[in-house]
Amino acid sequence: MNKINRLISLLLLYMAGAALLMMVFIVVGNIIVRQVSSSFGGTTEVVGWLTAVVVALSLAYSQRAKAHVELDLLVTHFPVRIQTCLISLVALASFLFFSMVAWKLWEYGFNAMQRGSLSQTLRVAIYPFVYLVALGFSAFCLVLFTDFISSLKKVVTQ
Repeated sequence: MNKINRLISLLLLYMAGAALLMMVFIVVGNIIVRQVSSSFGGTTEVVGWLTAVVVALSLAYSQRAKAHVELDLLVTHFPVRIQTCLISLVALASFLFFSMVAWKLWEYGFNAMQRGSLSQTLRVAIYPFVYLVALGFSAFCLVLFTDFISSLKKVVTQ
């Protein structure tokens, strides 16, 4: 399971990096073009989509690498057994919450596809971006689930 998580999170991280590069090129290109003539239309819209994609696709890798802020001032004073139980509970609660988020994102993307929803400025279909965000959250849920299972194993073995 860890190998699959690693592969998926790395693949999504590379996709997030590509989206970040596209954002940079769009913004810099817009700045350069603005000096000569008028700027690109819809730059803000595209950069907004790509920002959502970058954040969502990098969540799984960030969770695997534990590259997030963790406030454990109070928890570190608890016995190790209670700490591992709390880690398990937080992992389970996070998994359940973000599973609902991922589910609703997939549902929203499907509904947007069926309705033919288009963006306001460029009139581009929005569902591919919603699906990418849903994919990122789904991969994040997979990592959270494996974190929960591994922390549960630690609780049982202690």
